[in-house]
Amino acid sequence: MKLIKLKSVFILLIIVIIGAFLRFYNLDWGDGLFAHPDEYHIAISVNQLNFPNQMHPHFFSYGTVIIYTIYFTKTILTFLSEILNFPLSIINSFILGRFYSAIFSTLTILLVYFTSKLIFEKKYALIAAFLVAITPGLIQQAHFATPESILTFFIFSAILFFLYFLRGTNVNYLFFASVFLGLGIGTKIVAALIFPVIFLGLFIKFFKSPLKFFLYLLIFILTVFIILTVTSPFVFLDYTAWKSSFNYENSVARGTNIVFYTRQFVDTIPILFQLEKILPYALGLSLTSFGILGIVFSIFSLFKKFDIRLLIILLSFFVIFIPHTLLFAKWTRFIAPVFPFFSIFSIYFISSIPNKFNFLKRNLVYLLCLSTSIWSLMFFSIYLKPDVRRTADNWVNSNLPVDSTYLLESGNTIDLPLSSKNKISLDFYNLENDTATKEKIINTLTEYNYFIIQSRRVFMNHQRLPNLYPKTAKFYAALFSGILGFGEIKEFHSYPAIPIPGITLEFPDESAEETWSVFDHPVIRIYQKNVRYSREDYAKILED
Repeated sequence: MKLIKLKSVFILLIIVIIGAFLRFYNLDWGDGLFAHPDEYHIAISVNQLNFPNQMHPHFFSYGTVIIYTIYFTKTILTFLSEILNFPLSIINSFILGRFYSAIFSTLTILLVYFTSKLIFEKKYALIAAFLVAITPGLIQQAHFATPESILTFFIFSAILFFLYFLRGTNVNYLFFASVFLGLGIGTKIVAALIFPVIFLGLFIKFFKSPLKFFLYLLIFILTVFIILTVTSPFVFLDYTAWKSSFNYENSVARGTNIVFYTRQFVDTIPILFQLEKILPYALGLSLTSFGILGIVFSIFSLFKKFDIRLLIILLSFFVIFIPHTLLFAKWTRFIAPVFPFFSIFSIYFISSIPNKFNFLKRNLVYLLCLSTSIWSLMFFSIYLKPDVRRTADNWVNSNLPVDSTYLLESGNTIDLPLSSKNKISLDFYNLENDTATKEKIINTLTEYNYFIIQSRRVFMNHQRLPNLYPKTAKFYAALFSGILGFGEIKEFHSYPAIPIPGITLEFPDESAEETWSVFDHPVIRIYQKNVRYSREDYAKILED
């Protein structure tokens, strides 16, 4: 028995090491370029803090747990660096934020293992942990200094400790579940969606003992509130600003306020969008398919034989997944906390196949693990290569004339070429309604030599909706067809790829939900003017 236990511990350790490597490798990807706008917002918030005099982050899109964690870590490291007279290159808000994303994402592998052990055998729990370790969507989120990886950790910690509490009613487990949920809400308010799951679990467990139910519920609520107050004090101290930020973010998420970076969601169908544009990329086709089968099977299993543990896990998945799928804004990061559930449900489905079909069970596990591993390795190749923006910038500097002039689209965190002063960034999002924007574009087309498309954000979203954005769709149709007098001379991409002897197999993923690619592996297209038109010619081409 001891030997078997040691073997399981060793296998789990290997799985965690694999997951850690995939998350920590090239954590400073981008070569100093930080293209994710949320990373900038968090870094700006961290850099304006000064304990104890100024601890207001003036940023409420996310909670302050991650902001304070980065700040105090940075403060301690800076102090140690000065004392030891030893410079530390990691004293950087971006890198520290990515470090915490990677470490919490790695620890989530363990949480999934222990959670899975509560509903199926240890050997299957190890497989579920392995699938989480290699899930591409989790690997990507771990490479961003954003809250999603930390949020996922806190949510799964709360679920695990609550399941332990239900198993033995040890109040210490409920306390830890409350602490972690409080930290989760302090990281991102959506963690509060787990609250009704806890409430229902307590009610089912103690519906025959109302006093115990209310006592445990009170302990839970008070602990969550205290943790939230300590970690996010300015939610209460500056409630007006928090409420204003919440209302704005809520309006963007619900689509009552359509901003330029949410146009990709116009006329999209809830759930179908996630099934088509997010899950196959973030999880892979196999993990998505098996996960859906496992979810359906879990529901039927509950009707056949009630299991409060399975119910809590299933409800935790649904309370996060369903509300976010129904929102107008359907970013990948919104449903990132549900990615580990797909591993759990996939293995739950396979493990439930009767033992007389062991051959089938074994081969399904092989199929699932192998196919997910291949897609994971293909995605991970992005971090094995130089940042595509650096590659494009180096090519521009080496191959195009020094006095070249560049027209760019605004809305990107970084504008190429990096060192050139002969560039102008115009707001193509306002082409429909702003005559001044149209005039600027016409003038710039007349004067400038190159047009650089730095991602799919503008053209793909507007060409998909020509009835809503006819001018913008017409402009890009003219550009791509050559009518504008520009021709594509170079394209740079860093698609998920895997080398096969003699060739490199690539999988173009630009059509996925845009944040899947635009921050760490956008496609960059460079167009050169090959026909010179007058201002009047361009005005005629772009006339309504």
